[in-house]
Amino acid sequence: MGSTRGPATARASRTSSSYDEHVTVHVHELLPAGARPALERALAKPLSYTARYLVAPGPRPRAVVVLGEAHVKLGDASRLGKAVVRCFELRGIETFQRKDVVAGRLLGHLIHAPRVVLRALSLGTVKGSTITDAKEIEGGHTVELERAGDVPLSLHAGSVYLTGMFGVTYATMLLGAAGIAVPGLTMAANLFSFHLLASVPAYLLRDRSWAWMIQPAIAILTARDKILADGTVRMLREHPDPEAAVVIMGRAHVPGFVKELVDEHGFVVAEL
Repeated sequence: MGSTRGPATARASRTSSSYDEHVTVHVHELLPAGARPALERALAKPLSYTARYLVAPGPRPRAVVVLGEAHVKLGDASRLGKAVVRCFELRGIETFQRKDVVAGRLLGHLIHAPRVVLRALSLGTVKGSTITDAKEIEGGHTVELERAGDVPLSLHAGSVYLTGMFGVTYATMLLGAAGIAVPGLTMAANLFSFHLLASVPAYLLRDRSWAWMIQPAIAILTARDKILADGTVRMLREHPDPEAAVVIMGRAHVPGFVKELVDEHGFVVAEL
């Protein structure tokens, strides 16, 4: 399909797969027309995109392309990302469900505010998320993977923690720029900064159900990785026809998301 690479393959080696475990699956043969060259062009922008490839268990092989992105990027990278997602009839997207999480609406505003400022200061040079681009495609199906019934306690805790941290940090910065010192606020900002060091052991212990108690912020990754994986399995079950799907998410989610699908749902890691 226009590439000089030899065909990389994945072996369906898990017993949970219904197709023959000895059959070699050529992942690029499962992709829709134009998807492989579009992916290769996007991956030439490593600061903006990364990708992993999986084969779903089932009676026939189905490819899942995991496209990890930087949520802000330059215009050329943005166009390449749009070209990738337009190749796929079935698209899953990371979308933090603000209304279902304690303090989620406020946290969403605090996270997106710097991106809005950056894009404004760049006079349109910096573009937004490929997730938004996927939402705007009219054909096929774009599925919000995080629409789950129950939100885990860890995600509520992480949302409240990050809302407090960002709120205190922004307030300290703005007041400091105005020459106003609020000792209690400064102390709170310093405590949040110091506690961020706990993210290291919390991340290393992320497979433990209690890791978020060390540093609640880690749940924004770990709890959502599981929700995203569960949502992907549900999406494939509800849309059984397409041979391939693309899932778009922030690149920090990619390792945990892939691990969850492989360890808990029997997916097989592949290559393009």
